[in-house]
Amino acid sequence: VRSIHTLKKHLAQAVGSLSAHRIDLLSRLIPTFLVVRSVNLMKVATAMPGPATKMSRYRRLQRFFSSGLSTAVFTELILKKVIKPGKPLFLTLTLDRTHWKLGQTDLNLLCLGLLHQDVSIPLESVSLGKAGNSNTKERKKLFRKAWRYLKDYSCCLLADREFVGIEWLSFLLGLPGLEFIIRIRCDGWITFPNGKKRALSLLVRNLHKGKTRIYENVILYEQSDKVRVHLVCHRSQKGELVFLATHRSDLEQVLDLYKTRWSIETAFGFLKSKGFDLEETHLTKPKRIQLLMGVLSLTLLWGLLVGIEAHQHKPITVKKHGRKAISFVRLGLDHLQN
Repeated sequence: VRSIHTLKKHLAQAVGSLSAHRIDLLSRLIPTFLVVRSVNLMKVATAMPGPATKMSRYRRLQRFFSSGLSTAVFTELILKKVIKPGKPLFLTLTLDRTHWKLGQTDLNLLCLGLLHQDVSIPLESVSLGKAGNSNTKERKKLFRKAWRYLKDYSCCLLADREFVGIEWLSFLLGLPGLEFIIRIRCDGWITFPNGKKRALSLLVRNLHKGKTRIYENVILYEQSDKVRVHLVCHRSQKGELVFLATHRSDLEQVLDLYKTRWSIETAFGFLKSKGFDLEETHLTKPKRIQLLMGVLSLTLLWGLLVGIEAHQHKPITVKKHGRKAISFVRLGLDHLQN
């Protein structure tokens, strides 16, 4: 009951575009997600508090997810909770997909996350309605949805090898205040400022494990349009090659910054098998699954913030390898569930 009243208070203060009816539903829905650890609406309706019958609650949930409510209300609320007023902040963004199947239907979500305390909270998502990689048009659609809320901040986007191409990188270069670090495939070519071309594989043939090389102001795509970037090449201790395209100036820090891209994988883990069993949803229409992701993102952030607060009262044990015994999110979700 206390959780419901707390949520109502925060939702009413931060989200002016939500009706009292929807605020009441969300304040009951989010704690129930935490209890049942599932997005199956029948399971949620069974456990959700309130005087109505189970089937009445179920129909209310169905109406909510088919209402067409914009996910922008959740994007705004997440940003308000993460960004403190009056404090200039550098935001790290992550771009990735999560995919699963419901019967013969492919559910494939392209998500833009906001890094906060080692977890990327999905800010916006686009349901692709197909299997496989996203295209530039779909990425632009997602980014434009979020950029109207991010354009006043300095941001850095982290993305893997799927998110490349001259049109996409040119689009990113045209956004003021945005930097990027994007991993590129190792089978391409670059052009040096003096006009010489070189295969990426030749740049690193003598690069030892654990070492890094940097090439500044190189051209990635030799076409009518060109993308000029800096290239950070690294061979890991296991021998894996990593090529990072960026236009940041602090090139010595690029590799460490890119490693935080895994924070979006951490979020997907909590949204799926480690947390809310996203694969259990029977929602397949794009607007409905995107609305579900908005609610789950807010739930995930709530767990993270509660975990951080709990850590301040009783610090999490740090193991010998230097990592925390339990993550802030896991601590917060377990605390709220209990």
